[in-house]
Amino acid sequence: MIITIDGPSGSGKSTLALALSNQLNFFCLNSGYLYRGLAYVLKNFYSYDETMLENPLPQDIQACFESGVFQYRYESGLAKIYWINEITQFLKDPEMARGAVLLAQSDVARSAIKDFQIKLMKNHDVVVEGRSCGSTMFPDAQVKFYLDADPSVRARRFVKDQERRGNHFSFDNALEVIKSRDLMDMQRSIDPLVIPKGAFILSSSIDNQDQVLQKALSHVKNVIHNKN
Repeated sequence: MIITIDGPSGSGKSTLALALSNQLNFFCLNSGYLYRGLAYVLKNFYSYDETMLENPLPQDIQACFESGVFQYRYESGLAKIYWINEITQFLKDPEMARGAVLLAQSDVARSAIKDFQIKLMKNHDVVVEGRSCGSTMFPDAQVKFYLDADPSVRARRFVKDQERRGNHFSFDNALEVIKSRDLMDMQRSIDPLVIPKGAFILSSSIDNQDQVLQKALSHVKNVIHNKN
């Protein structure tokens, strides 16, 4: 079974995906980490700047994925990215978020990441989260969720998350970052952020993490019951 979770930045997709995977004993695939991880590798090991990330060279993308050094692991209930050593701790930086947005506009990068995802998903029931998983990458997924939250709620989460990483943002700056990211995701020409057809819509504006999880679990169980 494939379960997709789409939604804007800061809505809680990663948290829900991990919790849902743990509850169902599914493999968890964080597609955003793949884009951020690839952006980190290209910037730090291939000397890419932001302009180059918009149009990455096919041979560089191929080298990253075929080297065997770039790895995605789902271990002990956590999604992790490796490039020789673990690089997950760098992926929440705003710079990597911006890099992921730029890479997402590249057909070459998107095609390579989709192929990488499909290989990872072989022989697994999986929860995959991102911004176009249910709409484009896996349109035939048995269960699709769209998780949203008010921009002001997501901005406050962004401030707290960055504080834990030693980065300081005012609420107004965070809100500007969130709205800018939303605009880029929704207006990009390739696989824009949309509510996937047939998606079950969840909101984390008021519902806490456990309430969102319970609603998601209930929907999954209903889908499984109806199919049987």
